Amino acid sequence: MSEAHDASGAKWVNLAVIGATGRVGRRLLELVAERAATWAPRLRLVAVGNSRAWCAESEGLAPRDATARLLAAPPTRADALAGLVATLPRPLIVVDCTASAEVAGCYPRWLAAGIELATPNKFGPSADAPLWRALVAAQVSGGTLVRDSGTVGAHLPLLGTLRELRQAGDRVESFEAVLSGTLSFVLGRVQQGTNLSAAVQDAVALGFAEPNPARDLSGEDAARKLVIMSRALGYEIDFADVERVPLVEPAVLDGVEVTQLPNALREADELWRARAAIADARHERWIYRCTFTEGRVRAAPERVAADHPLAKLAPCENALILRSRYYSAAPLTIAGPGAGIDLTATAVLADVLAASRERARSEPAPASRRSEERIVAAA
Repeated sequence: MSEAHDASGAKWVNLAVIGATGRVGRRLLELVAERAATWAPRLRLVAVGNSRAWCAESEGLAPRDATARLLAAPPTRADALAGLVATLPRPLIVVDCTASAEVAGCYPRWLAAGIELATPNKFGPSADAPLWRALVAAQVSGGTLVRDSGTVGAHLPLLGTLRELRQAGDRVESFEAVLSGTLSFVLGRVQQGTNLSAAVQDAVALGFAEPNPARDLSGEDAARKLVIMSRALGYEIDFADVERVPLVEPAVLDGVEVTQLPNALREADELWRARAAIADARHERWIYRCTFTEGRVRAAPERVAADHPLAKLAPCENALILRSRYYSAAPLTIAGPGAGIDLTATAVLADVLAASRERARSEPAPASRRSEERIVAAA
């Protein structure tokens, strides 16, 4: 019997989750545990890992117990990860729930070997040109995809829409967007009178920001999303091409623990309290706006009129306002919640299920099952 099928002939697709002890990884495993029995093809969790350890079982791990087993596993060398993944049974989907550039550097090897990838990790899809080109080439040679819908907008259909417009022959001329759920939440709270430091702490506690929010506040996270979206439109944009203005200078938060944020952000609290008051007096709102105009990209905090669509977003919402050859009379607008552990894990799960269906189609059924299918078809 093929490893890709169980005793009844039902198809299996194997799953490995890296970053399984993080917030998104844990939630993804919970979703798999809750619903896996209802999916076709069936998913079999064969490995979990994080930056310290690795736990693998070719016959399958129970998703509910996998995190505990990983925490009890002996340490594994970080540089052994790429080789460990290569030993896992096929067909295989690797889910990278880390925010690691090192893990993203393994993608070309895995993709070229026929391994599908699903990830909210922005370091692969927004990688500098050499790694990005290696990723593109590996997908072609391996017949695989990096499924990355969770990198931008959580579960909002942002990347898929851009790719579909391009495939349909549309030409996107410009867009403006709020792409950081963290900064949307923080600036929304600041405009309501909350200190910046308290708003950042709340964003971390609610799962809208990373445990260390420096990448959000520096604008790096939003800028990487802007790179991914520009590439979805066919533009060769690198991270260094983004004109980026931080909400808070990165040096202010360098090495600062979350519990130390109030002290580290004291000067920024005063600055943003004054900025919010001025904006309110002028009937304006602060947003962290990302713009694309004919291949030029920018991410920066800006004031907009209070009746601007991007100013009306609720804290944590994302939005895209797009103008193109097809959407010239009126812009295409997509908006909704754009951050959170549940939404991100759900977006990753949707990518996993799409990849599993693709892998199952490419795997032949065992001979006995194929004979049964031929008999049914003949009847």
